[in-house]
Formats: sequence, C-alpha cells, structure tokens
Amino acid sequence: MCNEWVIQQGLPEGEFMHELSEPTTGEPLAILDIAWPDGLQSGYSQPVALLLDEDSETEEAANRAGYRYFTDAEDFKAYVRREILAVGD
Repeated sequence: MCNEWVIQQGLPEGEFMHELSEPTTGEPLAILDIAWPDGLQSGYSQPVALLLDEDSETEEAANRAGYRYFTDAEDFKAYVRREILAVGD
C-alpha cells in the first residue's frame, strides 16, 4: 500500500525485497522490505527504505549503507509529505 501511495504522489516506485550488498565484495548484508536506493528524488535525496518487523541487524545495515529508514508506514508518509513533497501533514 505504501508503494502505491508513493506512486500516486508522482514519485518513483520502490524496489520490493531490495538486497543490500557490501559495495567492494558484493556480499549480501540484508534484505530491505521496500527501498528507493537512488532516493525518492533521484540525485536529490538520500536512499530511503521502509523496514517492517525487521531485526536490529537489518536496521544497522541500512543505516551503515546511508539509508534513511522507517519502521512505521505513517512515519514514512509524514517524511515524504514534509521532506520530499514539502507539504504539511
């Protein structure tokens, strides 16, 4: 549902089950539920991910890879409205 909402806002579709890999070795680090590796505005915003019911290791891997991640869909939507679309809640 979040991905559909993002698309309705005129933003790019996220990647489901995005594999996060170690850049130099290619070793898999974590699977992100849904991710925008190039940001919601390619080249203008940082990578972002929605992690639902993930363990702390997945959250830490996303953080180390430079992702801004959210563990709650409503918090994610509030971020999109505030930071990406620049509209109030």
